[in-house]
Amino acid sequence: MADPYNKLRSKLDRAVAAYLVSVGAGGPNDCLPHNTVLANTYPNTDVHSTLSRPEVALTGLRRVMVHISIKGSAVNKPDEPNVDQGRVEFDKRVGVTMDALMESDDGQTLRATARAITAAGRALAVAVDGSDAAILKAANNADMVDFTCQAWYDAGEGDPETNADGCSWENILMFEALASPSNVD
Repeated sequence: MADPYNKLRSKLDRAVAAYLVSVGAGGPNDCLPHNTVLANTYPNTDVHSTLSRPEVALTGLRRVMVHISIKGSAVNKPDEPNVDQGRVEFDKRVGVTMDALMESDDGQTLRATARAITAAGRALAVAVDGSDAAILKAANNADMVDFTCQAWYDAGEGDPETNADGCSWENILMFEALASPSNVD
């Protein structure tokens, strides 16, 4: 078992971002975990696990707040005749993201989303092919092999950052996860 009690928030960020990419709510270069080193350009989605508290003492199972920040450009391209095109694209990205994070298989819980996040996180530890890049990516995510998102809850929406320049939009979706860095399912 790799790093069972460490870096849960980093693991959760990576798993949620991987899940969102897998369902088309962004791409691998613009839907990123918060602790990434890639430059953010518009549009982008930032997955940031914030507050974390133990759910059951000494087990590694924690309740974690997750903020999904979606940003888009409010500036239209000069050759775009539709003045609402930027907003339409931004709203679509927010909608696809929200829909992906609200998957339910019973009409009462978001356990389907939790299972999908777990699967996407664990898949990061597996090379998709024999290329050097795929092997390196899997090695860099070897600690995800037994990550578990046990439950996923809608926690509303947050206040976006103030944008003084008026050139971008932001929407913050908030969720709460019950997760563990080690296999608890």
